[in-house]
Amino acid sequence: MQARSFARPRPAGRQEHAALEASGTGRSGNLERTAWLFTRISAVVLLVMAVFHLLYMHIALGMDAISFQLIAWRWQSPAWRLFDLTLLVFGWLHGANGMRIVVDDYVHSPVGRIVARTLLIAVTATLIVLGAFVILSFKAA
Repeated sequence: MQARSFARPRPAGRQEHAALEASGTGRSGNLERTAWLFTRISAVVLLVMAVFHLLYMHIALGMDAISFQLIAWRWQSPAWRLFDLTLLVFGWLHGANGMRIVVDDYVHSPVGRIVARTLLIAVTATLIVLGAFVILSFKAA
C-alpha cells in the first residue's frame, strides 16, 4: 500500500491513465483535482468560520448565555441562518471528502468501496438535508 502524498496530484500520463482505468482503480483527473482544490478552499473557509463562531458564541456571549432563546434571536436574521448553513455544508462536505480518501486508501475490495462510498454519500446527504431543513424552516414559538 502506498501512502497518499499531501502535495497537489500531478496529472497522469496517457499510459498511466489507461492502466489505471483498465485496472478499475483510477479516477478522473478532474474529479481528483477538484476534490483537492475543494479541500484546501473549504479548510480555509471552515477555519475562519469556526474561529469566528467560537470567539463570538463561547467567548463574547459566554457559555452561560447560549440557549434556545439566543438561537431563536440569532436566526431571526437571514445572515445568521446563511452563516450556520454554510458552516454545516462546508463542514460535512469537507469531512466526507476526507473520508472518501480514507476509504480509497484502506478499503481494497471493489464491493467494499462501493458499499462504503454509498453509505458515506447517504449519511452526508441525509445530515446536510436535515440540518438545512432545521436551519431554514425554524420558527421561534
